[in-house]
Amino acid sequence: MATNEPSQDAIDATSLGIIRAAKGAKDKKQGELRAAYSTADLRGLNTDAAKIAIKLRDQGQEAIDEHFKTFERTAHYLKLMGKELSPAQYEMFGLRQGPTPETERAEIEGRAAGFSLDGEPGSQESDNPYPGSVKGNHWLTAFRQARSERNSVLSMKMPESKGSDGEAETEGGADDEGEE
Repeated sequence: MATNEPSQDAIDATSLGIIRAAKGAKDKKQGELRAAYSTADLRGLNTDAAKIAIKLRDQGQEAIDEHFKTFERTAHYLKLMGKELSPAQYEMFGLRQGPTPETERAEIEGRAAGFSLDGEPGSQESDNPYPGSVKGNHWLTAFRQARSERNSVLSMKMPESKGSDGEAETEGGADDEGEE
């Protein structure tokens, strides 16, 4: 990818926002959600993982905690069966020791807000939870950078896939609506 193109993280974060928006409007347009998943898949998003992440986000922190407790127990049971996870496998999930520094946490939150679609809660600069502080400046900088990346992704041409008859198609192919 050329340096002026958005990163895969920017594409993935924007795709997740599009899916969440389509999911919220699914009673109105069922095909919109299917198309959002299909497009995200074509752009490289792991839609199975995205469905889990969206579901956990919607259910809240308690569900997220429970999900990772299950992951921890799975790792423990593997160890009991003689198959221990390596440090590289833990790092693959972004897991590390110790709390995230406050300014880094503010940047993570600002970046996530910047990738939100307009109209979602927390999707505006004025939603900065740390106004007038160092953390607020980090949040705002990350928000603006993510917003720029998001806008670049949204302006991209829709990816196309080849159907069974060799014709290009831009919709369809998504398994389900993201519900489990």
